[in-house]
Amino acid sequence: MSKIFWYVLGKVARNFLLCLATVLTIYIVVDFFEKLRKFSKFDADLSLILSFFVYRIPEIMYLLAPLGALMASILTVGGLRRTREITAMRSCGLSFYEIAVPFFAFGMLVSAMSFGLTSVVIPLANQQAEYVEMVLIKQKPEALLSAPDRLWLRVGPTELLRIDAVEPDGKSLTGVHHYTLSDPFRLSEIVEAARGTFVQGTWMMEQVVQRQVKNDGRVAITELPHDTLALPLMPKDFQNWMSQNPKNMTLETLKAYIKRIKMDGHNPQRYVTDYWARVAFAMVPLVMTLLGISISLRESGLRTVGAAKGVGQTLAIGFLFWAAHSVGMVLGQNGAVLPIVGAWIATVMFLMVGVNLFLKLK
Repeated sequence: MSKIFWYVLGKVARNFLLCLATVLTIYIVVDFFEKLRKFSKFDADLSLILSFFVYRIPEIMYLLAPLGALMASILTVGGLRRTREITAMRSCGLSFYEIAVPFFAFGMLVSAMSFGLTSVVIPLANQQAEYVEMVLIKQKPEALLSAPDRLWLRVGPTELLRIDAVEPDGKSLTGVHHYTLSDPFRLSEIVEAARGTFVQGTWMMEQVVQRQVKNDGRVAITELPHDTLALPLMPKDFQNWMSQNPKNMTLETLKAYIKRIKMDGHNPQRYVTDYWARVAFAMVPLVMTLLGISISLRESGLRTVGAAKGVGQTLAIGFLFWAAHSVGMVLGQNGAVLPIVGAWIATVMFLMVGVNLFLKLK
């Protein structure tokens, strides 16, 4: 590859790292002071709070990478124009397409890194962040086992709880299994319910089966259409921690979970939309890089893009994209459009705009 390629690639990469570090710092500082007020109620140690934010960094970088790529491409082209380097490249016979090659290579690299983050790194980091927040800071009971198809909790000195699935609002449970043990670690009672719903401060169970194990080994079975179950956890606890949140699953795990809930007869609309949204959002840095260079190169001549104007353009485009992406997600999750359409609609729209602007460069 030519020296010009590596020269331009180095400039855009440095600008990207600078822009990403800036917005990342601002985001973390604002979020830190917001969370600090909440965590201080639990007398949390500062080291725990800092570790929570360390685990949150991969997801924040993933969300801010498109803005960083857009701002870096705009500022890089503006800098090259200010120093007349774009004019020099054009005088040497390079077309806009050849000048844009390093930017495209950079955009593809950032998108590949974003895909790696959302596929594996972010879910694992989010799990650790939630463990620090819920168990170490808020002193909630620790999950003995947490997987997409089961959740085990110790809810008391002699009680274990297994839940098959939790709805996003945390108020509806599916497949509730409550085990009571007696000394010396002997199973004394099992309460199973097909569903559980939080109603007026109480967990109401449906299709309940109670099994009491007698001292002589006999089991007394009682079936009830409805019953209550005393649980120390509130819907907010389930919502924040134990619900099957797609962002806490790797893409492979999420795909397997979608397949399982389909087999169980449940609606996978929300999870399918989130799956494709994560894939689509990983491609956004490349789209934003295309948009950035198309906007910056849309006029020949000596017009430059200053830092203030570049930031303004970045914020405006970022806001428009996020609004379109949010609308698409809602439409996909609610079944108004196919999940894959709702997840990709904003990315494809902005890609088409970027390609159209780039092809019209003169």
